[in-house]
Amino acid sequence: MSNDLLSSAAVNLLALFLIAAGPVWDYFETRSLKAKPGGPARQRYYQQTLIWLWAATGIACWADGFGALFTLRGLGIHAAWMMRHPWSWWLLTVLVALFATVQVVLPVVQASIRYRKRPFLEPKQLKPLRFFLPASKTERRWFAALCLTAGFTEELLFRGFLLRYLHTAPLHLGFVWSALAAALVFAAYHLYQGWKGFLAALVGGLIFTAILLLTGNLAAGMLYHAAVDMSLLLYWRPRAMEAVGSNGSA
Repeated sequence: MSNDLLSSAAVNLLALFLIAAGPVWDYFETRSLKAKPGGPARQRYYQQTLIWLWAATGIACWADGFGALFTLRGLGIHAAWMMRHPWSWWLLTVLVALFATVQVVLPVVQASIRYRKRPFLEPKQLKPLRFFLPASKTERRWFAALCLTAGFTEELLFRGFLLRYLHTAPLHLGFVWSALAAALVFAAYHLYQGWKGFLAALVGGLIFTAILLLTGNLAAGMLYHAAVDMSLLLYWRPRAMEAVGSNGSA
């Protein structure tokens, strides 16, 4: 089999995994984790996720090439309408800035100033996710590695590979539909957070796409994505959870 056929097969299989198999696998893995939470289970989940994210990213870069996944030009996206209508560029900039302020800046400032002296911090809005969030120092290190990995690999996979797959060959969807579909797939990996988490991830995916349009490549989106995930460590500092049951009570 020629290299072209191999890479084409790899592209199609990877797209199928990201769209269909990946969300199903992740849903049942997180469901199992929620049923039996604990340090070893969380750490194993972090490690498994790290492995498949890097493996999928490696396949995507081998099949399409890193350059084809990293820039608007490589993705086949021509945002000429933004050139013709400068107001659209400013509108996207304002939306991204507002979203970043609400999602990252304000919570981080609050955690740094108001809660900096507290040895423990467990915000009510995060307690439903305590089965997933790290508790020990070892778990926090693995979680930090996962956050940095997600910032790079998920942007390359969902705003790079998948967006390119939907927008160019073989599907040739319009950019708006491609961006929405890629954001929906991305959000499906956050179903363990409930419908609010799903909607937040959907909006986040669209914001990351807006950053791609504004900057012309994935670099800023990768940094922002990693910052969003890493910021959780600032305002989630729980007591040891080894004896915590699946319902979140000791």
